[in-house]
Amino acid sequence: MTTVLVTGGGERLTEVAEAIRATGAETTVVDTLDRLGEAVRGTTFDGYVQLPVAMTPRHGSLVSRVEQFLSEGLLSRFRAAETVLPVLADSATVLLVGGQTNVDIDAPDDQEARTALMRVLAHALRAERAPAHLRVRTAGPDWSPADIAAALEDSGAEAAVPADQSGDRAAIGKAYADWRAEVLGLVRVEF
Repeated sequence: MTTVLVTGGGERLTEVAEAIRATGAETTVVDTLDRLGEAVRGTTFDGYVQLPVAMTPRHGSLVSRVEQFLSEGLLSRFRAAETVLPVLADSATVLLVGGQTNVDIDAPDDQEARTALMRVLAHALRAERAPAHLRVRTAGPDWSPADIAAALEDSGAEAAVPADQSGDRAAIGKAYADWRAEVLGLVRVEF
């Protein structure tokens, strides 16, 4: 039986989990990063769907609200992925679902930047597992729960492999392994 982990928050979490269960997959749902490590311990997952987390904006300056959105929202997805990565099967499929929007309408928002950070996370996951070929896809907020469940079922199909993962699988794995070695070998990084 296929085992799938679904993380995130809000109403969509339940809808996506139900759509995945309807495919016959054993589904584990975790709605908070605080419980994630405990929830996945001792389990191996064939699939991982990471949905956006639900947040309540705090009061304060605009700068502090944007920082909260990034640290508790978008960047928390990197911490979640790091926790989950060791329990993913070698042939696992990861689906990073976009949709984290700034809950403060007065705060600036940059959809392209958020999408770019999701792609960075996808590449980092692939690189971490290189030269093995972890399948990682990103999905937009417009994907329905049925679309998400279908993407997991079709993960073995060649049509489901994104264009940036097509071609010689061994060469791609080596390229990610080289990239990982280069990043980990950096002595000093400035941001």
